[in-house]
Amino acid sequence: MVPLSKRAGERPPGPRAVLVTGASSGLGLETSVYLAERGFRVFATMRDPGRRGDLDAEAARRRASVEVVRLDVTDPASVRSAVATVLARAGGIYGLVNNAGIQLRGYFEDLSAAEIAEVFETNLFGVMAVTREVLPHLRKAGQGRIVLMDSVGGRIGAPSLSAYCASKFGLEGFAEALALELKLVGLEVSLIEPGVVKTGMWGVNRRRARKSLDPAGAYHRWFGRAEQLADRVVASAPNRPVDVARAVYRALSARRPRLRYVVGLRPRLLLALRSYLPGESFERIYFGAVTRQITAGDPARGA
Repeated sequence: MVPLSKRAGERPPGPRAVLVTGASSGLGLETSVYLAERGFRVFATMRDPGRRGDLDAEAARRRASVEVVRLDVTDPASVRSAVATVLARAGGIYGLVNNAGIQLRGYFEDLSAAEIAEVFETNLFGVMAVTREVLPHLRKAGQGRIVLMDSVGGRIGAPSLSAYCASKFGLEGFAEALALELKLVGLEVSLIEPGVVKTGMWGVNRRRARKSLDPAGAYHRWFGRAEQLADRVVASAPNRPVDVARAVYRALSARRPRLRYVVGLRPRLLLALRSYLPGESFERIYFGAVTRQITAGDPARGA
Protein backbone atom coordinates (compact mmCIF):
# COMPACT_ATOMS: atom_id res chain seq x y z
CA MET A 1 0.00 0.00 0.00
CA VAL A 2 1.41 3.41 -1.00
CA PRO A 3 1.49 5.85 1.95
CA LEU A 4 -0.81 8.83 1.60
CA SER A 5 2.12 11.20 1.56
CA LYS A 6 3.63 9.40 -1.45
CA ARG A 7 0.63 9.31 -3.78
CA ALA A 8 1.48 10.59 -7.22
CA GLY A 9 -0.41 13.52 -8.70
CA GLU A 10 -1.77 14.81 -5.39
CA ARG A 11 0.34 17.98 -5.21
CA PRO A 12 -0.69 21.00 -7.28
CA PRO A 13 1.84 21.96 -9.98
CA GLY A 14 4.38 24.67 -9.27
CA PRO A 15 6.21 25.64 -6.09
CA ARG A 16 4.83 24.29 -2.84
CA ALA A 17 2.66 26.85 -1.08
CA VAL A 18 3.46 27.74 2.52
CA LEU A 19 1.34 29.97 4.75
CA VAL A 20 3.29 31.87 7.42
CA THR A 21 1.42 33.71 10.19
CA GLY A 22 2.72 36.80 11.96
CA ALA A 23 4.99 37.81 9.09
CA SER A 24 5.10 41.60 9.45
CA SER A 25 8.28 41.55 11.55
CA GLY A 26 10.82 39.47 13.42
CA LEU A 27 10.95 35.72 12.95
CA GLY A 28 7.92 35.63 10.66
CA LEU A 29 9.41 38.19 8.30
CA GLU A 30 12.78 36.44 8.08
CA THR A 31 11.17 33.01 7.72
CA SER A 32 8.92 34.20 4.89
CA VAL A 33 11.78 35.67 2.87
CA TYR A 34 14.12 32.76 3.62
CA LEU A 35 11.58 30.19 2.41
CA ALA A 36 10.78 32.23 -0.69
CA GLU A 37 14.48 32.41 -1.56
CA ARG A 38 14.55 28.61 -1.49
CA GLY A 39 11.70 27.97 -3.86
CA PHE A 40 8.57 27.90 -1.74
CA ARG A 41 5.59 29.98 -2.75
CA VAL A 42 5.15 31.98 0.44
CA PHE A 43 1.94 33.57 1.62
CA ALA A 44 3.08 35.89 4.39
CA THR A 45 0.13 36.78 6.55
CA MET A 46 -0.36 39.52 9.09
CA ARG A 47 -3.17 41.15 11.03
CA ASP A 48 -2.55 44.56 9.46
CA PRO A 49 -1.23 44.52 5.87
CA GLY A 50 -0.48 48.20 6.33
CA ARG A 51 2.58 47.02 8.28
CA ARG A 52 4.00 45.12 5.30
CA GLY A 53 6.62 47.75 4.48
CA ASP A 54 9.57 46.04 6.20
CA LEU A 55 8.68 42.69 4.65
CA ASP A 56 8.36 44.16 1.17
CA ALA A 57 11.66 45.99 1.51
CA GLU A 58 13.55 42.91 2.71
CA ALA A 59 12.00 40.69 0.03
CA ALA A 60 12.94 43.23 -2.67
CA ARG A 61 16.49 43.53 -1.33
CA ARG A 62 16.92 39.76 -1.53
CA ARG A 63 14.96 39.41 -4.79
CA ALA A 64 12.42 37.08 -3.22
CA SER A 65 8.75 36.94 -4.14
CA VAL A 66 6.33 36.96 -1.20
CA GLU A 67 2.55 37.33 -1.34
CA VAL A 68 0.87 39.17 1.53
CA VAL A 69 -2.54 38.14 2.86
CA ARG A 70 -4.44 39.56 5.82
CA LEU A 71 -4.91 37.08 8.66
CA ASP A 72 -5.79 37.72 12.29
CA VAL A 73 -5.38 34.41 14.11
CA THR A 74 -7.89 35.49 16.77
CA ASP A 75 -10.66 36.22 14.22
CA PRO A 76 -12.36 33.07 12.79
CA ALA A 77 -13.70 34.94 9.75
CA SER A 78 -10.24 36.28 8.97
CA VAL A 79 -8.73 32.79 9.29
CA ARG A 80 -11.29 31.30 6.89
CA SER A 81 -10.84 34.12 4.39
CA ALA A 82 -7.04 33.91 4.40
CA VAL A 83 -6.94 30.15 3.89
CA ALA A 84 -9.53 30.41 1.11
CA THR A 85 -7.41 33.09 -0.57
CA VAL A 86 -4.30 30.92 -0.49
CA LEU A 87 -6.20 27.92 -1.85
CA ALA A 88 -7.69 30.01 -4.66
CA ARG A 89 -4.32 31.40 -5.68
CA ALA A 90 -2.12 28.35 -5.24
CA GLY A 91 -4.53 25.44 -5.66
CA GLY A 92 -3.41 23.88 -2.40
CA ILE A 93 -1.29 24.30 0.71
CA TYR A 94 1.77 22.23 1.53
CA GLY A 95 3.05 23.90 4.67
CA LEU A 96 1.68 25.91 7.57
CA VAL A 97 4.08 27.86 9.76
CA ASN A 98 2.26 28.97 12.91
CA ASN A 99 4.54 31.83 13.88
CA ALA A 100 2.16 34.53 15.18
CA GLY A 101 2.63 35.06 18.89
CA ILE A 102 2.86 37.67 21.60
CA GLN A 103 4.72 37.99 24.87
CA LEU A 104 3.43 39.43 28.13
CA ARG A 105 5.87 40.38 30.85
CA GLY A 106 4.87 40.71 34.49
CA TYR A 107 4.56 38.62 37.64
CA PHE A 108 1.41 36.51 37.68
CA GLU A 109 -0.41 38.42 40.41
CA ASP A 110 0.00 41.57 38.34
CA LEU A 111 -1.57 40.03 35.22
CA SER A 112 -5.23 40.68 34.55
CA ALA A 113 -7.52 37.94 33.28
CA ALA A 114 -7.99 39.90 30.04
CA GLU A 115 -4.23 40.20 29.48
CA ILE A 116 -3.73 36.47 30.06
CA ALA A 117 -6.63 35.62 27.75
CA GLU A 118 -5.06 37.70 24.96
CA VAL A 119 -1.83 35.69 25.24
CA PHE A 120 -3.65 32.37 25.01
CA GLU A 121 -5.95 33.56 22.21
CA THR A 122 -2.90 34.33 20.07
CA ASN A 123 -0.25 31.83 21.17
CA LEU A 124 -2.40 28.72 21.56
CA PHE A 125 -6.03 29.09 20.46
CA GLY A 126 -5.01 31.09 17.40
CA VAL A 127 -2.57 28.34 16.41
CA MET A 128 -5.34 25.78 16.82
CA ALA A 129 -7.77 27.86 14.76
CA VAL A 130 -5.44 28.24 11.77
CA THR A 131 -4.37 24.60 11.98
CA ARG A 132 -8.00 23.47 12.08
CA GLU A 133 -8.78 25.47 8.93
CA VAL A 134 -5.75 24.24 6.97
CA LEU A 135 -5.69 20.63 8.12
CA PRO A 136 -8.55 19.19 5.99
CA HIS A 137 -6.80 20.40 2.84
CA LEU A 138 -3.48 18.83 3.83
CA ARG A 139 -5.22 15.58 4.73
CA LYS A 140 -7.08 15.42 1.41
CA ALA A 141 -3.85 16.07 -0.48
CA GLY A 142 -2.20 13.30 1.52
CA GLN A 143 0.90 15.33 2.29
CA GLY A 144 2.04 18.40 4.12
CA ARG A 145 3.83 19.87 7.11
CA ILE A 146 2.65 21.84 10.12
CA VAL A 147 5.32 23.85 11.92
CA LEU A 148 4.69 25.53 15.26
CA MET A 149 6.92 28.33 16.51
CA ASP A 150 7.55 27.53 20.14
CA SER A 151 10.29 28.65 22.53
CA VAL A 152 12.61 27.23 25.12
CA GLY A 153 10.03 28.93 27.36
CA GLY A 154 7.75 26.06 26.43
CA ARG A 155 10.11 23.66 28.18
CA ILE A 156 11.47 25.72 31.10
CA GLY A 157 9.66 28.43 33.06
CA ALA A 158 10.98 31.94 33.64
CA PRO A 159 10.09 34.71 36.10
CA SER A 160 7.78 37.46 34.80
CA LEU A 161 6.73 35.19 31.93
CA SER A 162 4.12 33.00 33.60
CA ALA A 163 1.36 33.62 31.02
CA TYR A 164 3.72 33.29 28.05
CA CYS A 165 5.34 30.10 29.36
CA ALA A 166 1.94 28.62 30.18
CA SER A 167 0.77 29.22 26.61
CA LYS A 168 3.95 27.72 25.18
CA PHE A 169 3.83 24.69 27.48
CA GLY A 170 0.29 24.21 26.14
CA LEU A 171 1.61 24.44 22.60
CA GLU A 172 4.07 21.64 23.38
CA GLY A 173 1.27 19.32 24.48
CA PHE A 174 -0.90 20.22 21.50
CA ALA A 175 1.94 19.56 19.06
CA GLU A 176 2.88 16.21 20.58
CA ALA A 177 -0.72 14.94 20.47
CA LEU A 178 -1.30 16.37 17.00
CA ALA A 179 1.86 14.73 15.66
CA LEU A 180 0.65 11.33 16.85
CA GLU A 181 -2.77 11.85 15.28
CA LEU A 182 -1.48 13.06 11.93
CA LYS A 183 1.03 10.25 11.50
CA LEU A 184 -2.03 8.17 10.62
CA VAL A 185 -2.74 10.30 7.54
CA GLY A 186 0.83 10.90 6.38
CA LEU A 187 1.32 14.42 7.74
CA GLU A 188 4.20 15.74 9.83
CA VAL A 189 4.31 18.18 12.75
CA SER A 190 7.38 20.00 14.04
CA LEU A 191 8.08 22.37 16.92
CA ILE A 192 10.72 25.08 16.57
CA GLU A 193 12.23 25.88 19.99
CA PRO A 194 14.57 28.88 19.87
CA GLY A 195 16.36 30.42 22.76
CA VAL A 196 16.37 34.20 23.03
CA VAL A 197 16.52 35.93 19.63
CA LYS A 198 16.83 39.70 19.42
CA THR A 199 13.68 40.88 17.65
CA GLY A 200 11.07 43.58 18.14
CA MET A 201 9.41 41.39 20.76
CA TRP A 202 12.17 42.54 23.11
CA GLY A 203 12.03 46.15 21.93
CA VAL A 204 9.23 48.13 20.33
CA ASN A 205 6.83 45.19 20.60
CA ARG A 206 7.61 44.32 24.22
CA ARG A 207 4.37 43.90 26.15
CA ARG A 208 4.24 44.55 29.88
CA ALA A 209 1.25 43.98 32.10
CA ARG A 210 -0.27 47.30 33.10
CA LYS A 211 -0.14 46.58 36.83
CA SER A 212 3.50 45.46 36.66
CA LEU A 213 4.48 49.09 35.97
CA ASP A 214 2.92 50.36 39.20
CA PRO A 215 5.77 51.40 41.58
CA ALA A 216 3.53 50.56 44.51
CA GLY A 217 3.06 46.97 43.34
CA ALA A 218 4.22 44.12 45.56
CA TYR A 219 6.47 42.71 42.82
CA HIS A 220 7.62 45.95 41.19
CA ARG A 221 11.25 45.88 42.35
CA TRP A 222 11.68 42.23 41.35
CA PHE A 223 9.98 42.82 38.02
CA GLY A 224 12.40 45.66 37.31
CA ARG A 225 15.36 43.41 38.04
CA ALA A 226 13.88 40.62 35.93
CA GLU A 227 13.60 43.11 33.06
CA GLN A 228 17.25 44.09 33.50
CA LEU A 229 18.27 40.44 33.52
CA ALA A 230 16.24 39.82 30.36
CA ASP A 231 17.88 42.80 28.65
CA ARG A 232 21.34 41.44 29.46
CA VAL A 233 20.41 38.02 28.07
CA VAL A 234 19.01 39.59 24.89
CA ALA A 235 22.08 41.79 24.41
CA SER A 236 24.40 38.78 24.56
CA ALA A 237 22.18 36.36 22.61
CA PRO A 238 24.08 34.87 19.66
CA ASN A 239 20.99 33.58 17.84
CA ARG A 240 19.67 35.50 14.84
CA PRO A 241 16.28 35.29 13.07
CA VAL A 242 17.94 33.50 10.16
CA ASP A 243 18.96 30.66 12.51
CA VAL A 244 15.28 30.11 13.29
CA ALA A 245 14.32 30.37 9.61
CA ARG A 246 16.83 27.63 8.77
CA ALA A 247 15.19 25.33 11.30
CA VAL A 248 11.76 26.02 9.79
CA TYR A 249 13.14 25.24 6.34
CA ARG A 250 14.53 21.93 7.57
CA ALA A 251 11.18 21.05 9.13
CA LEU A 252 9.45 21.74 5.82
CA SER A 253 11.98 20.08 3.54
CA ALA A 254 13.57 17.17 5.43
CA ARG A 255 12.55 13.72 4.29
CA ARG A 256 12.04 12.71 7.91
CA PRO A 257 11.46 15.90 9.90
CA ARG A 258 11.98 15.89 13.65
CA LEU A 259 9.28 16.70 16.15
CA ARG A 260 11.55 19.25 17.84
CA TYR A 261 14.19 21.61 16.51
CA VAL A 262 16.01 23.39 19.34
CA VAL A 263 17.72 26.51 17.98
CA GLY A 264 20.84 27.74 19.73
CA LEU A 265 23.66 26.31 21.80
CA ARG A 266 22.47 27.86 25.06
CA PRO A 267 18.99 26.28 25.03
CA ARG A 268 20.46 22.95 23.90
CA LEU A 269 22.85 22.95 26.84
CA LEU A 270 20.15 24.04 29.26
CA LEU A 271 17.72 21.35 28.11
CA ALA A 272 20.49 18.73 28.21
CA LEU A 273 21.28 19.78 31.78
CA ARG A 274 17.64 19.38 32.75
CA SER A 275 17.52 15.96 31.07
CA TYR A 276 20.57 14.58 32.86
CA LEU A 277 20.23 16.12 36.31
CA PRO A 278 17.63 14.88 38.79
CA GLY A 279 14.71 17.30 38.84
CA GLU A 280 15.43 18.75 42.27
CA SER A 281 19.09 19.28 41.42
CA PHE A 282 18.31 21.19 38.24
CA GLU A 283 15.75 23.33 40.00
CA ARG A 284 18.15 24.11 42.82
CA ILE A 285 21.01 25.01 40.48
CA TYR A 286 19.25 26.82 37.61
CA PHE A 287 16.17 28.29 39.25
CA GLY A 288 18.25 29.15 42.29
CA ALA A 289 20.74 31.07 40.14
CA VAL A 290 17.96 33.02 38.40
CA THR A 291 16.31 33.89 41.71
CA ARG A 292 19.62 35.04 43.19
CA GLN A 293 20.24 37.39 40.28
CA ILE A 294 16.82 38.99 40.71
CA THR A 295 16.98 39.30 44.50
CA ALA A 296 20.70 40.00 45.00
CA GLY A 297 21.22 42.44 47.83
CA ASP A 298 17.51 42.61 48.55
CA PRO A 299 16.87 42.66 52.31
CA ALA A 300 13.17 42.09 51.63
CA ARG A 301 13.76 38.77 49.86
CA GLY A 302 11.02 36.36 50.70
CA ALA A 303 8.75 39.13 51.99
